[in-house]
Amino acid sequence: MSHVSRISVAMCTYNGSRFLPEQLASIAAQTRLPDEVVICDDGSTDSTPSIVADFAASASFPVRWFRNPENLGSTKNFEQAIALCSGDLIVLSDQDDIWMPDKLERQAAMFERDPALGGVFSDAEVVDENSQPIGVRLWEGFRFPPAHQDRFRKEGAVSVLLKWNVVTGATLMIRADLRDLFWPIPACWHHDGWIAWMVALYSKLDFIEEPLVRYRRHSDQQVGVPQTRRSRNRPPLIERLKNARRREPPIRLMFAREIDELARRLAARSDVPDPKIIRQLRSKFRFVESRGRLSKSRTMRILIILKNARNYHRFESGWKCMVGDLMMGLLPNDKES
Repeated sequence: MSHVSRISVAMCTYNGSRFLPEQLASIAAQTRLPDEVVICDDGSTDSTPSIVADFAASASFPVRWFRNPENLGSTKNFEQAIALCSGDLIVLSDQDDIWMPDKLERQAAMFERDPALGGVFSDAEVVDENSQPIGVRLWEGFRFPPAHQDRFRKEGAVSVLLKWNVVTGATLMIRADLRDLFWPIPACWHHDGWIAWMVALYSKLDFIEEPLVRYRRHSDQQVGVPQTRRSRNRPPLIERLKNARRREPPIRLMFAREIDELARRLAARSDVPDPKIIRQLRSKFRFVESRGRLSKSRTMRILIILKNARNYHRFESGWKCMVGDLMMGLLPNDKES
């Protein structure tokens, strides 16, 4: 007789009263109910605590919730919530999404079929503030088309993660016995990106192509969904390039710090499954940092970009990204415009 895993939901809340009831209702309506829900509130000042208390009193499964005496921030709060879970499988939950009714059933079934599986995530349907679909899927914005899905399964998750993170924590379920690999999550990382890397390196990471979550896009969320080519009200190309040149350098430098921290953490361990990944991460760090510090001199910018031509294919979307960086360099500088 096969073992039936216990499922824990790890949810973090902070001033989430606007959307939280709908998410809690979707958890309570699962075709396979969780064995517990662990909620860590990060010092909400709205009605979130009373909403959680009412849910805990009415749910058909145990709900354990904790109020932090001081604000930890989302990454440390999720680290805490995950540590408090007692189940064999842990599913991460944001406070503002809506789960499809069969999310837990389908994800847990994958673990029960494959004992080697360490984590599974899915696509999501993006909805607006009124829970209405906006006509795009999450993976469109996170650049995970069928070609990259094939690469993920044929070459392994790391081959795709070296380009960009395609794992959204709001869709992720992990095996609880991998937790010791994660701690502590570096302050410069979002919890889901870090966990995805650890699962990919030390276990097996897989995905479900269908959307199992309605992922809400709204003005208050901490991490939004990148715009896609089908996004409504997409600005003209020249405006997008101007915005990117202004906005992207600090984002790239922050991403470079994440990659550097990951390489340092792995270099300090004695159990890295494939040591060459450290060299690859250091190469990516240098590439991302160079993109964050591209010269305002057009000549120097072009030379640096051309020097990195191979890395645009190794670590980014290839010539399209390279052309974008070149075009940004051709825009007039602020003092010229």
